[in-house]
Amino acid sequence: MTTAAALEIMLQQCSAKFMLLDVGARWGVSDRWASIQQCADVLCFEPDPTECARLNQNRPANVRYLPFGLADEEAERDLFMTLEPACSSLHEPIAELYENYPPLAITRPERTIKVPCKRLDDVLLAERVSQVSVIKLDTQGSEISILKGATNALSTCNIIDIEVEFNPIYGGQGLFSDVDIFLREKGFVLWRLENLVHYAPECVPAAASGFSLHAEPNPAAFLKGGNGQIFWAQAQYVRASFPRTGAQKMDLEVALPAAVLAAVYGFWDLSLELVRKTGDASLLASIRRELGLEP
Repeated sequence: MTTAAALEIMLQQCSAKFMLLDVGARWGVSDRWASIQQCADVLCFEPDPTECARLNQNRPANVRYLPFGLADEEAERDLFMTLEPACSSLHEPIAELYENYPPLAITRPERTIKVPCKRLDDVLLAERVSQVSVIKLDTQGSEISILKGATNALSTCNIIDIEVEFNPIYGGQGLFSDVDIFLREKGFVLWRLENLVHYAPECVPAAASGFSLHAEPNPAAFLKGGNGQIFWAQAQYVRASFPRTGAQKMDLEVALPAAVLAAVYGFWDLSLELVRKTGDASLLASIRRELGLEP
């Protein structure tokens, strides 16, 4: 009874070639995709030319890194290079935060470089990419601008894995509310929020509040959190047709690749739902057995 065996059952029946887009790829391809990288092409974007060149030196044949940023229009933009390079952004970091919040000191800008930016849809057209499986965005505040230049890509995408900010860390950046409204209008729904990150100028133990996590039918868990204001999280959006509230039936060739991707992210409940929608009872029973569930 293993998730690896359950995933293998689906991969054996899935002929799809996955196209994975990693936007903001300073640390290389997302580890979450490791289990399907052998049947995927991965296109990565890293606007820091030095880092992009380093990543391209030892890349696998099915992975490429492109040395420019993405936005809602083609233009040259300032890239604010920060103390921690992974925090660099097309938006200027907010001084009141990096000067007063110790965890955000790493966002202090050290220099500014000019980088070219393009629309994702234009890049994919030039690369002759017509189908996108997953888009992962981690670009320190410019995510909504990138999404606005990617409406064609979104029309074929199954999962959006995106960093969202509830309060700004960078000047003029988009926030969770902007991303959420935009993606819902494009046919997506929020599935999960991860890494709820809070920051404060100092640690005040008496201010610790905590919160409850409910994931029925499991019992509620109370998490003891420190003090501070919530700033960001990692969010995953899926197509609105995927959950039980969406489409009642789906063709196998559409649902199965989506089920594989949901499983890769650990969303096995959603994966089972997608297989159920196909009406293939034998396939569903096989996967449920491997997961230790009754057929």
